[in-house]
Amino acid sequence: MSGSVELVWPNKGLPLHASGATSYTWVQPDDAALRNPLRVETFGSALRSTSNVLAVGDGFDALEILRDTNVLSDGIRAVYIDPPFNTQKTFNHYGDSLATPMWLSMMRDRLAALRPLLREDASVWLHLDDSEVHRARVVMDEVFGEAAFVASVVWQKRTTRDSRAAFSSNHDTILVYAPSGPRTWKLSRNLLAKDEALLRNRDDDPRGPWSDAPFTAPGYRKAQQYDIVTPSGSIVQPPRGRSWYATEKTYLDLLAEDRIWFPKGGAGMPRIKLFAHQLRGLVPFTVWGSADVGTNDDAKRHLLELFPDRPVFDTPKPEELLERIIHVASNPGELVVDLFAGSGTTAATAHKMRRRWVTVERNTQTVLDFTLPRLQRVVNGEDRGGITGQVAWTGGGSFEVLHVTPRFGTLAGVHRPSVLGKWLKGSAFGTKENQARTA
Repeated sequence: MSGSVELVWPNKGLPLHASGATSYTWVQPDDAALRNPLRVETFGSALRSTSNVLAVGDGFDALEILRDTNVLSDGIRAVYIDPPFNTQKTFNHYGDSLATPMWLSMMRDRLAALRPLLREDASVWLHLDDSEVHRARVVMDEVFGEAAFVASVVWQKRTTRDSRAAFSSNHDTILVYAPSGPRTWKLSRNLLAKDEALLRNRDDDPRGPWSDAPFTAPGYRKAQQYDIVTPSGSIVQPPRGRSWYATEKTYLDLLAEDRIWFPKGGAGMPRIKLFAHQLRGLVPFTVWGSADVGTNDDAKRHLLELFPDRPVFDTPKPEELLERIIHVASNPGELVVDLFAGSGTTAATAHKMRRRWVTVERNTQTVLDFTLPRLQRVVNGEDRGGITGQVAWTGGGSFEVLHVTPRFGTLAGVHRPSVLGKWLKGSAFGTKENQARTA
């Protein structure tokens, strides 16, 4: 902990682990069960450094499993966490009522597990309402250090008025932390859109006028060092001390989409084409209005279009909100992580924006009803809502699914096909069993 101020709560010194399907339990550090390996059931291909992953289980357990794979080998660039707010209410698809000490330990332990997995230029975005945000900021100060605080973003989540309340709450708060500190982090974060009047269409692109930016990034990254052949036939490499803006695979995807422009009649260094919705240049405000990034109701309408035959997910976030966060915090090909997937907005948005992603959801029924089918529709190009038109998404890519059984509670140590496994049996994912080592 940095500084001399500390938030104290009962059992703060004990780790909190998932127990069974829905609950948590504090565990003594010397509990013998902690030495047992987690049980993991995987579906699909072997995990690779380029894999997108939907993990079913607790976020803390999923991170332990993934640390033993190469999925996190390049480090996490951006984390967005939209946990239960601890409103003391029960929603259709999840419970939101923990004792405050348990909620604080739950958040602290999962943030602390993420900390060593972050890249130097990473940022963490924690989305909450007024129920716990004041205590959560102190917890984040303890985990990341007070100097890591960047901003409190206020999001206008609704435009309708609740006349029954003392105040009609229409905002959430997103706490933004960067372990490197705001002065260093701002050098690698992306900016927001400039004036569209500055755009031109120099190659008669049917998508309209565009601007351009260098296809390079500061620093040396091995995966972003490769030869590029210009239309004139020259072979170019990144300038000394810099890397290409993305990996070769992402570059080839962008080239195929006519998103790369070579000036000087095809002899110049590659530049990335930026259309109106992609052109960035403004420092983000800390107040984000509904007209720019959507509302909860917009997100519900999107889900109703995808799943008209079932009750809408209670508290979805709009893809437009996640698009802004993911854009500011990452670049194509980099890893975005969400430990509370819910209906899958973070992963769906990241996939459409050509980021890698890992998302974790504990409620198997939510995965079966929303998260998994939604991500399958994104891959298949069957999701026409959200930011699909904005980023010209037509489908592609893939993801793997894994199920992690907790060490504690009624399911601990039970080795049997999961509900998820039965549902996926015979699907494109296939089934195979693995047992992961503990870290």
